[in-house]
Amino acid sequence: MIYRCGYLLKGKSKRADRFFLYFNLLDHWLTLKQDNYHFETYFNKNDIKSVAIYRMGKIGNHLKYELEKVGIEIKYIIDEGEDAVYEGEIHCVMRDKLPPVDAVIVTSIDEFKEIKNRVLKNNKNLQVISLKEILDFFDGGKANEKNSDMGSRKDR
Repeated sequence: MIYRCGYLLKGKSKRADRFFLYFNLLDHWLTLKQDNYHFETYFNKNDIKSVAIYRMGKIGNHLKYELEKVGIEIKYIIDEGEDAVYEGEIHCVMRDKLPPVDAVIVTSIDEFKEIKNRVLKNNKNLQVISLKEILDFFDGGKANEKNSDMGSRKDR
């Protein structure tokens, strides 16, 4: 009985850790939006015009919206669920040879390294980046292109 309770708590702890990671990611994203940073800065600087999105959950849908808003072409969606259907989108699975794109964006930040390795296993020429990497770009001093005179939210 004690072993089973420990196993259940460990599973809940992993889930809580995952939710905490995603909470921090969304908080970071929203802070950047409030500070008037824009995704197109990252994509223009890195000459990325077409992407694939890996995993179309809630975060993937928000990312899709933001990218379409700034004219980034989403060529296809990659997901593990072979039964997944995305209206109006081309769907690829990991075992497919993936069509060329400028970047594959992985929204699953807690499994990024494993997913990147799986994508690159059959698709060596693809650039695989995480959504977190895109958001962190704006904090690394690489983008001084703010469109407002608001101070940094970190100072507030």
